[in-house]
Amino acid sequence: MTEYSERVIKRAKEIAAEEWAKGIEHIHSHRLNSMCYEPEPHKVKHKNVLDITYNDGRITRDGVEIRPAQVSGKELIDRWEQNNEL
Repeated sequence: MTEYSERVIKRAKEIAAEEWAKGIEHIHSHRLNSMCYEPEPHKVKHKNVLDITYNDGRITRDGVEIRPAQVSGKELIDRWEQNNEL
């Protein structure tokens, strides 16, 4: 049985990291065009927007994804392990 324990732990970390990736890192309400990830920097905003950054680097603005996930696989597990453990 011990021959599979490393595989089981690795898979448990993958599952935990995938769930953690869906969590919110921070929420930013603003009316600025100066964000580094701004999809339309030339377009002047006339209303407030709500940007949500998730633990995997994905950013949504008012419910629409404007930046896809930035980490996955081993890198995601490494980030998860910085703040968590099994």
